[in-house]
Amino acid sequence: MINPVAVQYMSKEEIERLMYSFNASKDNEEAQTFEALVRRLLAILEEQNR
Repeated sequence: MINPVAVQYMSKEEIERLMYSFNASKDNEEAQTFEALVRRLLAILEEQNR
């Protein structure tokens, strides 16, 4: 299990892999919104790297 302290020491690539692996529960609107925010942030970061 990942904890907040471990995340502080992760590389950008590790964080991206981890974020892509998460899927929000269909009955949890807050988790779905957070997942959408994370995926949008990843898309923005990818666009900036081009």
